[in-house]
Amino acid sequence: MAVQASSKLDIAKFAKVHSLMNGGATDGERSAARARAEAMASKAGMTLKQAVSSLDAQPKAQPFNFFEGFDDWMEEKEPGWKAQKAREKAERKSRDDICREEVLARYGSEEALFARTEQEAALDKAIEPLATWEYWTDDDGTRHRFPKTMDGKTPKFGTWYFEDITPAIREAVTNAYPWPSNLDAALKEVKAWERLRRDRALFSGGEWSHYPEVECRFALLEKELNEGRPATSWSDIQARFDWKRYEFEREWIDPTERKDPFLDRLEADFANLRKAYAERQTEKRSVPTTNAQKRAAVLSMLDTHPELSDREIARRIGVSPQTVNTWRRKRNATNSEATTP
Repeated sequence: MAVQASSKLDIAKFAKVHSLMNGGATDGERSAARARAEAMASKAGMTLKQAVSSLDAQPKAQPFNFFEGFDDWMEEKEPGWKAQKAREKAERKSRDDICREEVLARYGSEEALFARTEQEAALDKAIEPLATWEYWTDDDGTRHRFPKTMDGKTPKFGTWYFEDITPAIREAVTNAYPWPSNLDAALKEVKAWERLRRDRALFSGGEWSHYPEVECRFALLEKELNEGRPATSWSDIQARFDWKRYEFEREWIDPTERKDPFLDRLEADFANLRKAYAERQTEKRSVPTTNAQKRAAVLSMLDTHPELSDREIARRIGVSPQTVNTWRRKRNATNSEATTP
């Protein structure tokens, strides 16, 4: 009877009403959807429960899989391919299991992991005047809101990129809490957001997307690191080097080290220059300034390196060759008097 009656039910329309029954934005919307669903079921000679069951009985369309047959093709081309991929999958699962334990140890529970952070709460409050809201319900029945639009805009491809951010959105998300004071701090915030996303993905089937307001802040931080604020210190330049390495390595599921000889050489050159500059600064700070300091430094060098010329000692200490010559003659005269019977 239920099977025959289900043929009278417009499954497509009922499915839409049923989704509103559970996911409507307000209690009134959900109640209205339930009443409509009951009416549709009754018209088809079914109870609401039978109508809902008919949805479950509908065959699920299988999405097209572009990679179907790829593993077989690779196995034929490279024997052992499947076994290698199976090992990598097992290693990844083992690594993810360990990571999940570490995440729970840090947060205490899954509930705490998915609770809005202070930064997320501040961003949510900051964009409130600009947003229209939609809601989703998690597995525990808790409803969460997220902005469907901000400043009248929706992202073109479902993700907020820099070009989607209006001046009003920029002001809201940059002032929600203090903006990083330098590029190193900007990189640290990017890494913190990435770590939160990865932590939550471990408990969400491998995927987790940040709230749109977080995506906007994240896009502005990346813009800052790529081409925004000019570097004003050695640390800022180092942060840009670190950012380019991190940007590459975060793209991979498994840990993958960047292999770019040119950038590696450039980073090493920068490290050498930075070290040399620091050493020169140290030398400058150690240059004697008072006459007493100059005398002590020259006499000490004459005691330890008497073979060096006046000019070389002067260069190392930071005094004039005449000063070194003066104290050398005085030292020699004193030593001569001390040895005269």
